[in-house]
Amino acid sequence: MVLWVSSLSGCLDEKSKFIGTWQSQSISMTFDSNNKVTITGSGLLGIASLTGTFNYSIADQKITFSSGDFGRTFNYSFSDSNQLIISDDSGASLLLTKK
Repeated sequence: MVLWVSSLSGCLDEKSKFIGTWQSQSISMTFDSNNKVTITGSGLLGIASLTGTFNYSIADQKITFSSGDFGRTFNYSFSDSNQLIISDDSGASLLLTKK
């Protein structure tokens, strides 16, 4: 039971890093605590086609944006407290800075 609670709190801590607005020169992503993200602008990695509000989930250093039957998964990492890197498996990446 203790291990399960510890692993759950780790997921919550990781999710809390996303909450807020992240921007690059051409795209903005606003994550809320209810697993919703609003994406505006255009960007790399096929995220340009993800304009609107989507559900998001995180697990194992991957983030999935979904709506209905649609889902798109990317890798993510935090380079420091104010930068989020979203990348695909081919190595293309998008650097976002927290507002």
